[in-house]
This record gives sequence, structure tokens and C-alpha cells, in this order.
Amino acid sequence: MLLLLLSLTAGAQKAGDMYKDFQTEYDGKVTRLSDYVGKGKYVLVDFWASWCPPCRREIPNLIKVYNTYKGKKFTVLGVATWDKPEDTEKAVKELGINYPQMMNAGTAGSDAYGIQGIPEIILFAPNGKIVARGLRGEAIEAKVKEVLKSKK
Repeated sequence: MLLLLLSLTAGAQKAGDMYKDFQTEYDGKVTRLSDYVGKGKYVLVDFWASWCPPCRREIPNLIKVYNTYKGKKFTVLGVATWDKPEDTEKAVKELGINYPQMMNAGTAGSDAYGIQGIPEIILFAPNGKIVARGLRGEAIEAKVKEVLKSKK
């Protein structure tokens, strides 16, 4: 069992690794992770899907963190993973998501980061290195607060 677990996560990016760029195309517009990450601010990236109940449960935490800390040093980015764009758009409206989204990611992000299940929430440093991944619940705000406090 341990060998199986190691083989599933062997390609996964971990804390300290530099981000891997990927792109999405939706409605005639190409969006890259590098449009957000590595640009001098912390970026909390949520790989999620509209049909995923655990993903939907994390959205209020992400909205709270975004509303509390957004600005020159921090933002949140959603990456619609394994989802139909029309379903993502509907969920964004239903859930009141007010932070940017990379639509129609398919498997691009999950392939780049070795993601086997969602939600997968990754915090990137201003230089693009992964600070933490697998954040959930109250740990999301605690980690954001910690890194922003250390930057003052």
C-alpha cells in the first residue's frame, strides 16, 4: 500500500518547488497560471469543480480569506478542474465566488501538480515557489495570515 501511495504522489509538486505553468482556453481567451503566480504576491490557488461537494464546502473559507486579505500582497485564484465551463459559471454565481477563475482547465492543472483528488488548495509565494499545499478549513486562513505577517 505504501508503494502505491508513493507512486501516485511521486510527480506531485511539493513545498519549496517552483510553480509549473499551464494554460486554459475559454471563450476565445487564453489564461495562464503565470498570469497570476510569480508576479510578486502570494496566490492561493483552489483546484475545484462545481460537482464536488468538498470543493463547494471550502468556497466560503476561500471567499472569506480573499475578502480579508486581497490586495497588493495577496489574491485567490480558482482553477476549474475536470468540469464543464457552463457548470463552473453556474456554480460561481450560485456560490457568490468573487475571485478570478481559470475556466475550462480540464486536466491541465491536475496533470501539472500531480493532483489525484479535489479540492487541492496550494499557496504560492511571490516568487512562484509553493509555500504549502493540501490546505483546508481554518488552516487556509491561518497559513495566509502567517505568511503575510512575516512579510511586514
